Amino acid sequence: MYTIAVFNNQKDAGKTAITINLGHALALAGHQVTLVDFDPAGDLSAGLGLFRQPTQGIDQVLLEALDMESVAISTRNELHLLPAGVRLGELEQEHGQAGIQRGLLLQQALARGMVDQEFMIFDCPSRSGLLTANALLGVDMALMPVTGDEVGAAGLPHLLETVRRFGASRGRALDYAVLMNRIPSRRRLTGAAASKFSSLAPGHFLKSVICQSDLINESRSIGRTVFEYRHNSRSVADFRQLARELLMRVGQGG
Repeated sequence: MYTIAVFNNQKDAGKTAITINLGHALALAGHQVTLVDFDPAGDLSAGLGLFRQPTQGIDQVLLEALDMESVAISTRNELHLLPAGVRLGELEQEHGQAGIQRGLLLQQALARGMVDQEFMIFDCPSRSGLLTANALLGVDMALMPVTGDEVGAAGLPHLLETVRRFGASRGRALDYAVLMNRIPSRRRLTGAAASKFSSLAPGHFLKSVICQSDLINESRSIGRTVFEYRHNSRSVADFRQLARELLMRVGQGG
């Protein structure tokens, strides 16, 4: 099982929409995928149509050592969900006073694994806390969506430093990839941001980009993926390309 944390500590970077639609793209390509609502706000669950937050979820996996299979929910063919659960916020409240072992709860849970799952994708919170630490210490890859403007360029060095710092603390390498998100469809990057991005993380920028589209937010607001909402849209093509590139990157491409 290959694990990915969709991570950016800036709000409105598009993490939840990317988690949902990348996950569905991989599932539609025939892969068994579990999405994890790793934010106490529960936005991932709502974006998949579960507008009432399930009481059980990844919180009990971390806090009570329950098996992931016991709290997973099937949402679409090949696509499963681990909801946040009502107690996930307790881990964030421990930030700053928890021992190192509390930062390894996810790593321990992943060692127990999920049967027959090929991918697990975590929708991380928009803040640096104990949940983010668990994700970056536990997963195989950090996927960082960044907007192609001055705000994205200004925040990227901090993201890269965070990922490298956690990578040095792990017992295994942490791969990372930067995904340009919400790019105007007629131009890849905006203004002076282009030159800033090009030299910050050579070799770690994905060729795929997600173009700006109202369809992405519209579909999420009613609990559907872009594949269900507008199957022949540019957004669908973008997420299919992203899924293909990630499959090649992790050695599962055709």
